[in-house]
Formats: sequence, C-alpha cells, structure tokens
Amino acid sequence: MTRANFLGAQGGRELIAFLSGAQSRTAVELSADRQASPRVIRLSRQPKAANLLDRHVIELAPAPRRPIRSAPPAIPADSVVLTNSAAFRTALAHQDGQAPRHVRVLVDATDPSLREARWSDPVRELLALHERTFMTAKECAPRLAGGSFVVSVVGGVTEAGVPLPVTGLFTGLVKSLALELPDTNVLATVHAAAPLEEVLATVSAELGAGQLLPVTYHVGGRRLTPRAVPAEATPDGMPALGQDSLVVAAGGARGIGAPILTALAGRYRPRIVILGSSRLPGDSGELPERSTFIRAQLNGPDRVSVAEANARFDRLREQRQVRDTLTELERLSGPGRVRYLRCDLRDPDAVRHAVDSVDGPIDLLLNIAGTNRASDVTAKSVGDFRTVRDLKVHTYLNLKEALRGREPRRWCNFGSFIGLTGQRGETDYAAANDFLNMAAMSAENEFTIGWTLWRDVGLGATPLMRAFLAEIDAYTPMPTEEGVDHFLTELTAVRDAPATVFLGDKERELVRGIRPEFLDFCMGEARALPYIDTVLRRNATELVAERTFTLDRDGYLEFHQVRGYPTLPGTFVPELAAQAAVSLVPNRVPVVFEDLRLESFLRIYRKDRPEVKRLTATLLRTDERESVVAVRVLGDVVAPNGVTIARDKLHFSVTVRLRDAPVPGPRWTHWDEHGSRPLRDPYHAPGSDVLLREVFRSTTGTREHPLGRRGRLALDAPALRRWFPDLLVPSVTLDGLVRVAVLHTVADRWTPVAIPRTVRRIDLYGGHTDLTLAALTEPVELYVTPVDLDLEDPEPENRAIAVAADGEVLLQVKDITGAIVGYVDQETGQYLDRERFDRQERS
Repeated sequence: MTRANFLGAQGGRELIAFLSGAQSRTAVELSADRQASPRVIRLSRQPKAANLLDRHVIELAPAPRRPIRSAPPAIPADSVVLTNSAAFRTALAHQDGQAPRHVRVLVDATDPSLREARWSDPVRELLALHERTFMTAKECAPRLAGGSFVVSVVGGVTEAGVPLPVTGLFTGLVKSLALELPDTNVLATVHAAAPLEEVLATVSAELGAGQLLPVTYHVGGRRLTPRAVPAEATPDGMPALGQDSLVVAAGGARGIGAPILTALAGRYRPRIVILGSSRLPGDSGELPERSTFIRAQLNGPDRVSVAEANARFDRLREQRQVRDTLTELERLSGPGRVRYLRCDLRDPDAVRHAVDSVDGPIDLLLNIAGTNRASDVTAKSVGDFRTVRDLKVHTYLNLKEALRGREPRRWCNFGSFIGLTGQRGETDYAAANDFLNMAAMSAENEFTIGWTLWRDVGLGATPLMRAFLAEIDAYTPMPTEEGVDHFLTELTAVRDAPATVFLGDKERELVRGIRPEFLDFCMGEARALPYIDTVLRRNATELVAERTFTLDRDGYLEFHQVRGYPTLPGTFVPELAAQAAVSLVPNRVPVVFEDLRLESFLRIYRKDRPEVKRLTATLLRTDERESVVAVRVLGDVVAPNGVTIARDKLHFSVTVRLRDAPVPGPRWTHWDEHGSRPLRDPYHAPGSDVLLREVFRSTTGTREHPLGRRGRLALDAPALRRWFPDLLVPSVTLDGLVRVAVLHTVADRWTPVAIPRTVRRIDLYGGHTDLTLAALTEPVELYVTPVDLDLEDPEPENRAIAVAADGEVLLQVKDITGAIVGYVDQETGQYLDRERFDRQERS
C-alpha cells in the first residue's frame, strides 16, 4: 500500500498532516499505562531534542486563478441543485436532471444572524442543508466520474475577508470529498454577498482553473485560498492562569485532554470543572485483563455476546480513566478544587444546566469533545455522519448559548489538521473541524488548535493503530510531552492566530505527493517560471533576474525566424514582463500591458553561443486595487561573428498592471461573412524574411472584410504542451492576432510582411492561456479594425481582438505600430524584400 493509496483506507483514523518541525522550550514528562490513563505528570525545564511538529497559522492568502481547461457552464443541464434559498431555487429549478452527473449546492448565508456561531433558525436550516449535501454526495457519487460537485456559499465571508463559522461546514466536507472522488471536479467557492449571476460566473471560471486546495474565497475582486504558514508563537508576557482561575473543560477527562488538564493543574493549580458523558465507576477496584473480563461476561447469568462483552469492558475502562484523571487533578490542584459533571454535550438543556451550576467567571474554556468514524462517503451512514459532526458542532453551539452573557476570558477549541486539508473518509470530521477553525476566526479571545496524532493517548495509542502507523511510516505520532508543550506555549501566546495546526516532516512528504503546489504555497515558495533562471537582486520595489536563451532549451525559436535567425517573437515580451512582475509582486495576475516598445531583436545566432538577458522589474506604485510594474529586458548585442556591438542594450520595455484576479471580458458582436475575401498568410511563405512554422502556425481562414481584417485561431495543443506548458499570457494567440493586423493588399496582389515595434495597450480577459483557448470546443475569431489600418502611422488608432464563440472578448490589443520588411504575392507566394519591392513598384 502506497502512502497516497493509504488515504483511501477506512477505519477510525485521524490521519494526514504536513509540513515541518521546530524547537521546544519546556519538557513535560509523562508516565502512562497501556490505556493512556495518566498517573503522574511533572513539568521540567530540562533541555530536550527538537520538536517533531511545527506550529503553522491558518490564513486566507491571495492565490490568482490559473486556468488549465476551458470553463464549462456553471450549471450543466444534467445537474441536481440543492439550496436553502427560495430565490435561488426559483432561478434554478429548471436545471434539475433525472440522472445527474453534476451537483450544485447554493448556500445562502447572508442572514445577519449567521455572522456568529449561535443557535438560530438559519443555523438549523444550514445544518439540514449540510446533511442533504452529504446525502446527495453519497447517492450521486457512482455517477459523478467526469462530472463535478460544487458548493457555493454566498455571504459566507465578510467584506473584511473573515469567513463565517457555518462556511467551515461546507468547505471541510468539500476538501475531504475531493480526495474521495478524484475523477470528479469537486470544489467550493465562498463569496461575500454577491448577485447570483456573479456567483455562477465565478463557479464557471473556477471549474476551468487549477486548485491549490479545492476551496476559494472571493471578496472585493480578490481570490483567496486557505494556507498554513509556519510561525512561532509569540508570548504575550502575561501568566495564562493562577490559583484563583477557573478552567471549564467540555470533555477531556480522558484522551488527549487528560494530559493537558494535568499539565494545567501541575503548573497553575486552578479550579477545574469537567463536563463529560462517562459515568464514574461505583468501585475503585482495578479492571481485570480484557480476556478475563470477557470470559466472565460470557459465563455470567445474562450470557452476553462477545461484542457486548467487549463494549462493556471499553465502557468500564473509560470510566476508570476518568476516575484516574480526576484523582490526579485533585492531587495537583488541591482537595475540593476539581468537579466532574456528567452531561450529554449534544443536549442544549443539559449543557445549560451544567454551566449554570458552575460559580464564578470562567478564565479558560476548553472545548475538547470529539469522536471519529472514518468511512468513504458511499459507505458512511447518515447516522455516523451526524454523530461525528454534531458532537463537535452542537457542543460548540450549546456552550455558546449556555455562556451567553458570561463569556470566558479565553476559549480554546481542540481541532484537527484535517479541517485544513481534508481526508478520505472524513467528510463529517473535516467539516466539524473547519467549523471550529472559522468559528475562532470570527470570534474574540478564541483560538482553535489543529492537532495531529498523539502517540501515547487518544487514537494513536491503540496497539492496532501503532502497528499500522509503524507499517506505513507516513505520519508523525506526537509524544505526549511535546503536545502538552505546544498547548502551554499556545496558551500564553499573543492572540494574533485564531487557528493553528501542528505538522511534521513525514506529512510534508505525503502532501507533496498529493498537492505539491499547495505545500509550496504554504511555505511561500513561488512556482518555477520558465523565463526566470536566477534572481540577482530582489527587494520590496525592485527585482533583477537573468535568463539564458539557447536552442537546446528554446528550440521553438527555430520555428520563428527573422532573416534566417531564430528570434524571440516580439509578442512574447509581455510573457517575459509578466513573469518578472509576478516574481516581484507574487499573488497577483497581469491584466494589462502598456507602452510596449520593441527596440532590438532577441536572436540566437549560433547553437554554441548562449544569449544571456537581464530582466529588471521596478514597482511604480501599488494599492488594494492593483500594482504597476515597469519591466525592461537588456543584454549585450553580439553580431553573428561574435563581436559585441553594444553592452546592456535595451531590447524591450513595457509597463504591467497586476490585480488580484483576472478581469472579465466585454462583449463583441461577431461579423457576418458578407464581403469577405480570403488572403494568404504572408508569414508562412517560403523565403519570407519573417518565417513561422509549427507551433506558430496559429491562425487559419485569414481574410479581408469590409469592416477590417479577420481570421480564426488554430492553436496546436500538443505543440503548446511541448513548448509552452507554463506561460502566464496567451502569447501564441497574441502573436497570431497581431499578425492578422497586416492583412491587406498593395497593388492588388501584394501583402506586407511586418515586424511589430510598439503597442500602446494589451488587455487580457478571463485569465486565459494558450492551452485553455486551445481546449475550447467552439472557434475563437480574430478581428482587426479599421479597414485602412496603417502600421507605420506614428499615431496609430487600431484595435485587434480575440473573441470567443459566445461573444466574450478574450484578448484586446490597441494601437500597434510596425515596420514593413517585405511583401508576399497573394497569387504565387513569391516574397520580395521591401527594397526590391519598392524598386519594382517604381519601375
């Protein structure tokens, strides 16, 4: 079983974490029995080895959309739609299919009462919708291969970028479901309050984009994705508790809560109240071995089954664990300072009654309760789904309601890293834990800790799980002393991180195999860009980088020759500029290029002579809306004989505007064919001074039209994947579009061949690349106006656009100038350079 395949294993497994290890400042020594019942815990200041797990802060960070396929309809005809909104239901009722291959869940979270996590009718409605979402996934999963499952939470994030607690219910479910249905496009989009048509446009775009995690947030034009950033805790300088403090724990008398409470009692000696579901044992005797107990039960008067005998043994063992914990806590905190209140935490009346019996202000509330019943969505029962989800979610809501008006000074939820990443078999557990993450993000004085497996207590302590973990060697079971140390450090930290996770090296390796780009995103590492080799200098406002061009790595230049030499197309300068600008201003996308100037060719004269070019990017200004970056490309100009003609000569310059998300395209009305006249593309004529082949043969159907020029995009997808899999700009499309601009006839039969010199403005719409445009099933039309376009006019007024079949503008170029280098005979294909053509015309 491989590590990746293990994610499909079923059973009570709270598994999949990631990232790295750090240093600890306090050692905690623990002595525990086989059932993880803590006997003695002592804090010491002895130095010890580095921690296995490191602290990471969960945040929402800009993540520009990167299209990887053509965007499908937001709601295909064979969709089933779930919603809690009457308005949404009315608008979408006609889309429901009988045998759906697509599922859409539209969540209306705009009710103001949902801003905080408290019981209300809208909360109950969303819990019901959340359950229906699970049931629909369970029912439809066998039919969804090749289809999609999208949840959109409208109003699920504030304008300030803070997610609502209920949002986590849906995002956590989606993150796990995406791992369970790898052949289905599963994602969640979360929106500030927005019109339905805007939400659906975003859904369509996201279905065509790559995902770091299958969850994106859309706020004020920004596209955000959750990530976990390594960050050490900063002490706030204040003692967390004292002997007069009151700690209330919902759960925690056994499992990982027991050593945590024991550490608090040993260090601070506070009063402690535990709310738990276990019944305390009526006797203080020791529990016999399991086999002895089961034998006695089987031979007893009621003759129970083996399964029931095992269940009875487990209940008795849990009761004794609770008793042992309470005994140790009272020893450390003092007689009469520890209470245990039996309480069903899922029952709001029981929680209210228990809390009302606790006197005094609460200094620390520990929300520890949780259970786990992992199973893939098709096998998981609705009852198990409710049990796992509700123990965490209902407990939280019940505590909030019971403590209304007497809020604790500090509130800590015990969560799981699964809330961040998802996990196969954990649609319920991930949902509950992501709910706790977002509840803390939207509250004051509250934080959620995302734990991984503890080695000596809880799930990871069982012999079966220990053997299993040792066999796969994919996870980092955390020693109890390290877990306690992390908690105590977090308790005294400055409250600037409401949601954290603790992750280790083995998990890093695992996640890199599943979501490698997400791991880099968490670590702040930019993805590799093909035109940035080495960054020579970088600060907040300037970047200087180098790129070496050779025919070994840039073989595509052989297919774009100017006067017989492999030459970088001038229309690739926006790509170079985009990569330099994004390296300086990461997490924004290029949307506009202005004042493009092509001063000298970037050519390769000989295979054995690399061309080293320097890219400089300077930040001119930046604000919440956009960043403006000036880019220059320089290099030594070397003649074919190897002689350096000029040093640091300017090849190209352009200004780039970047934003948080691509800009939607305007609309265009397609021209009819009346009056069109076909024209031979002069750039494919043998002998032409500008000769394009293979990947650069990107247009077809070129022709004159009474309104201007036109053509059709004809991209070679295999060639694009070979040469340009990672470009930010649709550079080959841009090259073909600009070439259409020269299509006219001179002297009734000759078509000019020109090279571009300047472009006033290029607008990119929709975040498209050449690969996404090549994947479109309907053709992309190319238009150039006006009819009497003069490329050599020093004050040009022209426009070239690429338009999708539905009329959406994909790319627009304004005010191109160029230099004519020759002409091609439309009838024979003969090429004449400009000097010969001028002589011929004069004669």
